[in-house]
Amino acid sequence: MTSEHIWAWLQTKGKIFKVISDPERGIIEVINEKGEILIRKTNLSKRQVETVEKNFLHLIAKRLNGREPSTSSENRDAFDPMIS
Repeated sequence: MTSEHIWAWLQTKGKIFKVISDPERGIIEVINEKGEILIRKTNLSKRQVETVEKNFLHLIAKRLNGREPSTSSENRDAFDPMIS
């Protein structure tokens, strides 16, 4: 079973970018409609990828594979990267 998550990110003028995030491999990629990689981040920690998913992708994109995580407050991580 893969840990890869695929997201659809709606842009202005109706464009849709595909975002692939993989917490296990530490990768986030943004791909345009032509299949060109616009952004590729590698060597991220599992925590960093999960933080991007939680605080960015869940708000602006729709996950296309797998199940959406529960919104229960019991499952929320108290980690805040802005607090040292």
